[in-house]
Amino acid sequence: MRKIWIPLLSSVGTMSLLYWIGNIFNFSLFKFSFLLNEPLENGLTFEADIAILPFAIGLIVGLCVERIVKARSE
Repeated sequence: MRKIWIPLLSSVGTMSLLYWIGNIFNFSLFKFSFLLNEPLENGLTFEADIAILPFAIGLIVGLCVERIVKARSE
């Protein structure tokens, strides 16, 4: 069971940490922003800017941790 949870939590934790750093220090490469505009005649409009780099780094960290856990369990 640990083989699944440790890589998953490390991946999600890394993504969350990088998005948090991007929002606190205003780094556009790590920033997540969601803007809700005023309602228009056609409905509500919104704008979302989501950086891909924290997602990619989180996946890489998850894969590396998975390999480490797999190597140590053998």
